Amino acid sequence: MPKFNWQQQHIILTGAAGGLGQSLVKALSERGAKVLLVGRNEAALQALGNAYQQSYYVLDLTTPDALTQLQAYVEQHRSTQLPVTGVINNAAINHAGLLSQQNAEHISAVIQTNLIVPMQLTAALLPYLPKQRGWLLNMGSVFGSLGYPGQTLYCASKFGLRGFTEALQRELGPQAPKLMYCAPRAISTTFNDGITAELNERLHTHTDSPAVVASHVLRQIETQQPSVVIGWPERLFVWLNGWLPSVVASGMKKPQKLLYQLTQEQSK
Repeated sequence: MPKFNWQQQHIILTGAAGGLGQSLVKALSERGAKVLLVGRNEAALQALGNAYQQSYYVLDLTTPDALTQLQAYVEQHRSTQLPVTGVINNAAINHAGLLSQQNAEHISAVIQTNLIVPMQLTAALLPYLPKQRGWLLNMGSVFGSLGYPGQTLYCASKFGLRGFTEALQRELGPQAPKLMYCAPRAISTTFNDGITAELNERLHTHTDSPAVVASHVLRQIETQQPSVVIGWPERLFVWLNGWLPSVVASGMKKPQKLLYQLTQEQSK
């Protein structure tokens, strides 16, 4: 495989203003890549764009015209010296807690943002990427392979994203752009706040900094690995859940009990 040249990369990054997104912007910019920062927080995007001399696009990806706007951006740059070569579907939201506490709006928002939007973006943008050196990476989660108490909506969205990516990988021909899936464990950002942060702290859950996860993502892109699970023993749990789910389920009693305890404490 020829050496990966970041200076020849032009990347669309969704969720650029989030904790992991900002670390990805920093890491990609330091390697000389051109990045279009996509997100809804204009102030944060502008600050990032100015700091790393990157362009940004304030865009709500759940709106009907979002796909058209990003397709137009890719089309506009196809004939330039540096066409868009890669996409990182990183935007995501979560509504953690008991399913009984979720409403129809929460369910719709999580599935729309975490699953439907990256599916739509993948379908819309993949045909525009260069066949030889183009690529697209969907940011998943270990919760895309491991059902976890209090994360029913997030798990559903990431299970779906993993299945979608795997199926499409097996559908695409050898001349198509590379499609990848990355599954981090818990990341120490404000994304995992509230009851999730409390559970992680009390259970002594392993977490990674956004910078560490970003380094794994860039390494996966460089090596074009189809699928990566970040962290140990999380890789073991994912493997074990595929073969002996009853064993993993028995280990979920402690987080299940703590989840109900925390929910009762918060309701007082």
